[in-house]
Amino acid sequence: MKEQSQEELFAYAIRVLAARAYSESVLRRKLARRGQTEVVNKVIAQVKGMGYLEDAQYAEGYARMYAGRWGAAKIRKGLLEKGVNRAVIDRVLAQIEPETDAVAEALALLERYTTRHKGNKPRAVRFLVGRGYALGDALEAWKRYEGRGEG
Repeated sequence: MKEQSQEELFAYAIRVLAARAYSESVLRRKLARRGQTEVVNKVIAQVKGMGYLEDAQYAEGYARMYAGRWGAAKIRKGLLEKGVNRAVIDRVLAQIEPETDAVAEALALLERYTTRHKGNKPRAVRFLVGRGYALGDALEAWKRYEGRGEG
């Protein structure tokens, strides 16, 4: 593929960011396929300067999008894979955690996806832990789930 100029790469970056949000690391990789490192660095700086690329905003949106379906551990792993800085991830998760009740979220997942565990405690706990919930939260959610079935 032909190396693109700074203007072409900037236009591409704006098009890509208009379609969906990206972390700086992922956008940098996408741009690196089309241009030289120094041009990519200039375009990244230009896009950041315009306020279109901010890892903290990306991490917050990502965490809020998956908060009801995934636990904090899985959200953290996903953001790390996207190249977001650990300090940013910690700050975002600290903001979101007080707003969420992990056990209540896990319980809602157990109730929503009954075919995943079919009333089997080990399967249910594995399902929740696989979704990124802490083992203690998964066990507490199972306890509440069983308690609701008896009433």
